[in-house]
Amino acid sequence: MNIKTALKFSFLCLPTTYSFALNLSSSPIQQVTLYPTLAKIERSIPVQSGEQLVTLSGLAANFNIDQLQYQSTNIEVNAVSHTDSALDKPAGNESSQLREQIDVIKKKISEQNSIIQAAELQNKFLGNVTEGSAPKVRKQAYEAFIAIDQAKIEKEKLEQRLNELEQDLGAIGDSEFNQRTLKFYVNAPQRGEIKISYMVPYARWQPIYKAELNTQTKQIKLTRMAMIAQKTGEDWNNVKLSLSTATPQNYVQQIQPQQWRVNYFEPEPVVRPLYAVAPAPVTEVSMDYDRKEKTVKRAPQFPQFQAADLNFSTEFRSETKASIPSSQQQIFLPLSTEQYAAKLSVWAIPKNSTQATINAEIAKLDQNWPSGIVKLYRDGDYIGQRTWNNSTDENLQMSFGTDDQIQIKVTDLSDKKNPVKGTLSETIQKQQYSVQNLHSYPIQVTIFESEPQSQNGKLTTQSTYSVAPTATQWNGQPNINLWQVDLNPKQSYKLDVQHQFKYPSKGRTSGF
Repeated sequence: MNIKTALKFSFLCLPTTYSFALNLSSSPIQQVTLYPTLAKIERSIPVQSGEQLVTLSGLAANFNIDQLQYQSTNIEVNAVSHTDSALDKPAGNESSQLREQIDVIKKKISEQNSIIQAAELQNKFLGNVTEGSAPKVRKQAYEAFIAIDQAKIEKEKLEQRLNELEQDLGAIGDSEFNQRTLKFYVNAPQRGEIKISYMVPYARWQPIYKAELNTQTKQIKLTRMAMIAQKTGEDWNNVKLSLSTATPQNYVQQIQPQQWRVNYFEPEPVVRPLYAVAPAPVTEVSMDYDRKEKTVKRAPQFPQFQAADLNFSTEFRSETKASIPSSQQQIFLPLSTEQYAAKLSVWAIPKNSTQATINAEIAKLDQNWPSGIVKLYRDGDYIGQRTWNNSTDENLQMSFGTDDQIQIKVTDLSDKKNPVKGTLSETIQKQQYSVQNLHSYPIQVTIFESEPQSQNGKLTTQSTYSVAPTATQWNGQPNINLWQVDLNPKQSYKLDVQHQFKYPSKGRTSGF
């Protein structure tokens, strides 16, 4: 079985053959491989003995036909062609139901228009009546006006409902695509099948993590989830699902070595404008990253995924079949849940903030954990979310919000600029940090203080501390001092820090 890329042929050069037409239900999707921004669809087309032309209709015409691949079993495929039609639209179950409701609403609106037109015609006729009972004419005219008002009220409700249904249909997106029909010209001496695959846009997945910290047991429960969404124009019903971290490309560019050419140009005279040129206005771009999650009622059975390392990517495969409708909704599927022992500590960085943060440190995770959004919970309470990257550090640091029971105070003892001998100046910063544990139990606090590093030899620095630091580097980064302090309930810890800067008086300084 050789995989072939479909070739496009003109219908004018193909002979009339025995045709066998199939719809999508006769050739359902069997396998879907989801990538971060698109999906690969795999389906099988049955071929009966003696057939010459097999037609598959109902596909959404949103994939690149040049990337259509096929392989045949027991038959020979001579040619492949396709046609796209805007008359028929592909439709999933949800969009089909919406279209049916829209047709019913439009019919009811038409009925109300008929009532209004008939009543208006009756009133026009009654306005020309010169004979007969006046009370009877008035009664008929009154009834006609009542019918018009009621019909207009009902029509307004129906039009509002129609607008809502059309908005929902537009969100699904089926109407954006034409329908595509594939034709396979075959030689089938016996029964066989054609397996096809193609890439479709408007499908995506991304990893979502849920990290739950239990401060009593010092355990982190880390749950991997996959957020899946697709509006490809076709529902994925009862398919095998795989999630891949790879990023397929439509075109692969071959990079080749190039010659390095350099040049020199004589300076040109500078022409100064008579008037100062006003700077170009800067357009402010506002980006809103606050996205509300949609809660989805999940099916009782979830796909069970197994991770596979493919050297250049990771793939999560499932033998359990799943159904993903073609709509805007986001579906969250669990991948796995694991428990990790955590080393807890409270971080205090007084120079940056007077709020302490709770930090949990766990062992480095394997590369089967791709980067994504992590939702943080602490003792059952939702803390927030952040972007998480699976770094190569030996340990993984995760912050679980602020600890309001750790009080940090910063007192400025001196911050002044003094003249020194000659042309030098001196600035001294002296502060006292006070950290108090207001918890009813002992806790370990890590205090951080970065030591200033000069970027110019004419600026010299000197730092002194009332207590020697526990360590003078953090995570391999030098000149980041830290003090690890065990505090009992209500206990306080004080640390005096002083930073001295000397530099030429005429110059300009930054950073302090």
